[in-house]
Amino acid sequence: MANEGGEEQVNALAERWADVTIADEEDCFAPNEDGVEVGTDPPVQTWSVVGRFLTAKLIKLEYMRQVLASVWQPVMGVTVTEIQKGLFLFVFFHKTDVDYVLDGGPWAFENSILVCRLVDDGVLPVNVVLNTVDMWVQLHDVPMGYTSQPILEQMGNFIGTFIKHDERFVGAPWLAFYRIRVSIPVDKPLRRRMKLLKRDKTTCWVNFRYERLHSFCFFCGLMGHSYKFCVKARVSMIPVQQYPYGPEMRVGGGRGPREVGENWLVPVGVEAVAKRRRDEGYEGGRRNGDEDIAMADVSKNVFMAGAAAQTRRSQ
Repeated sequence: MANEGGEEQVNALAERWADVTIADEEDCFAPNEDGVEVGTDPPVQTWSVVGRFLTAKLIKLEYMRQVLASVWQPVMGVTVTEIQKGLFLFVFFHKTDVDYVLDGGPWAFENSILVCRLVDDGVLPVNVVLNTVDMWVQLHDVPMGYTSQPILEQMGNFIGTFIKHDERFVGAPWLAFYRIRVSIPVDKPLRRRMKLLKRDKTTCWVNFRYERLHSFCFFCGLMGHSYKFCVKARVSMIPVQQYPYGPEMRVGGGRGPREVGENWLVPVGVEAVAKRRRDEGYEGGRRNGDEDIAMADVSKNVFMAGAAAQTRRSQ
């Protein structure tokens, strides 16, 4: 009986405390954003990208930041930090730099794809969902009469989630292949092809090829690992020559750059570097004449080190 009475007292006390709130915690804080004081420098605007690599291997931060910086060659610099184990934050100091990274991917380090997204204002970087990769997909063997933008968009949604068309050849009567930008889920097998039902009720195959496709499994079709380490491939005992996927799904390729990214990296916490570069003559374009402002004092050999992986466009 004593135990029952004690339990009743505890339950009654718990009900009372459930209704209790701390008044101070209910107050809403609204920061004052009226502007900066006269005579002070405005804060440096930044764009943050959070990303992770599709690999179970340990990512060596210092080497990775050097390699990616040498490939991206951001005119205003970039900082790279590890905010959680295997989760990295890339901070850029000009919009054209971050646009180039987001539109030009997917990127990779040691053949492991970087899954990355822009961090929106008011969002914690660790809460950004990283489950898709944006890449250009080539649609081969598309027959006449099925190349309109609405149909190509539907093909993109068949592969993943359509993002945009390649606008360079809009209006052409027919092309050997059509390029579309697609957001592809990393937890599903890549699609090799699509059976197209034509208006006369006959069918044909539209084949897919992926640009800048790095490590993926020839057996299960998932990005992020090789068939050599795929459990399903090991258990199947099927010869490699009979795997459903192959290297023909890739477009292009090339070796990665050497470790020469220091010239584009901004030390973590040092924002004055980006501001100094901007004040010294950068006016919003990526090039000033024939010379990259941020690379004025860098040797030719260092400048060209990342060209094998991705040539930086001029604007």
